[in-house]
Amino acid sequence: MNLKCNCCGRLLTEKIYESGAYRSLTSLCTAYDGKTEVYFCRGCGHVQSVEITNIDQYYDSDYDILVESEEEDQVYEVVNGATIYRTEHQVNTLLEKVGLSSDIRILDYGCAKSSTMRALLNRRPSVKICLFDVSDRYISFWKKFLSEGCWATYVIPSAWDGQFDVVTTFFSMEHMARPQDALSQIFRVLKAGGTIYGIVPNVFTNTADMIVVDHVNHFTSHSLDYLLRSNGFKVTEIDDRSHRGALIFKAEKVTSCTNEAPEQEGIQRALYEALTIARFWKDIRLRVRDFELSISDTEKFAVYGAGFYGAFISSCLQHPERIACVIDQNPFLQGRKVNGVTVISPKDMPEFIKVVLIGLNPAYAKCLIGEIAEFRLRQLSYFFL
Repeated sequence: MNLKCNCCGRLLTEKIYESGAYRSLTSLCTAYDGKTEVYFCRGCGHVQSVEITNIDQYYDSDYDILVESEEEDQVYEVVNGATIYRTEHQVNTLLEKVGLSSDIRILDYGCAKSSTMRALLNRRPSVKICLFDVSDRYISFWKKFLSEGCWATYVIPSAWDGQFDVVTTFFSMEHMARPQDALSQIFRVLKAGGTIYGIVPNVFTNTADMIVVDHVNHFTSHSLDYLLRSNGFKVTEIDDRSHRGALIFKAEKVTSCTNEAPEQEGIQRALYEALTIARFWKDIRLRVRDFELSISDTEKFAVYGAGFYGAFISSCLQHPERIACVIDQNPFLQGRKVNGVTVISPKDMPEFIKVVLIGLNPAYAKCLIGEIAEFRLRQLSYFFL
């Protein structure tokens, strides 16, 4: 297999991770029949997975992200009991980082439901917004806040060339098997001096990103910078702090841009971090099963987290039928079933539960669990990834 880097085009030969099972997990926490294989690029520091079979069809017809309702959203964090949703945080950060005048024109590229643009319009109704996605499955959502003619699917119309001041892309580039093509289209529709603003997972602070089978690209700051500059953009910011577990980037469309390879010291650091994460995921299945064996055979337990990390824990268990409940603070998830198990609020956790397996990003899990008042009142044993 001749796999080339999606950022710099170098032949990828250094495999750093391969899942032990022929079953993987998608970003929607669904099972995928196939291994997850991950490579590292010594040319630009990119981390890249082998793309899933029929990837274009998957995003056109099978990928349904947050489509249960118009309001459905993901929890970003809970502070002093107050829930902050990802859409709200994304709008706040966009407004902080990009000057949005009243007549500005924005294209949301790879937008899915585009809840961020809907929320932005509620705060800045004079902003002119258009949407683009590689599927027509979200049109029913778009119709509720935009007029027909303000969106396109599959192909961007030539009438949009050079028309936009800003193009946004929120958590879409990690899915793209051909990100160079997407950036070429974005360059085409931006005005001279226009801005591309986006967010992608940071594989070094959101370690699950490496094993999400439908995430082809696991960006590092080095590879993201190289990709943008090689497609005609002057990078003005790559921020790894303002959005937890993610990289926020901002770049300007220019007529010419130098594109030197990243310095090797940075590449070596990225390789070390990538290998550390790969080793973590190779070992974690055994750790989960060892912990399961340490619990009495008759004891039922809970899994905290109805997202990817929680689904991963469940997939590692020899006896997942011992999961009594899945706990999550997101009200949009409560009442649903995950692999046949009901998702409940922390306050509804049964009294007989003494053990909770924590399915959260290991970088923040202990801090987040420590903030749950209902757990502080109980004598609980925890397993952290």
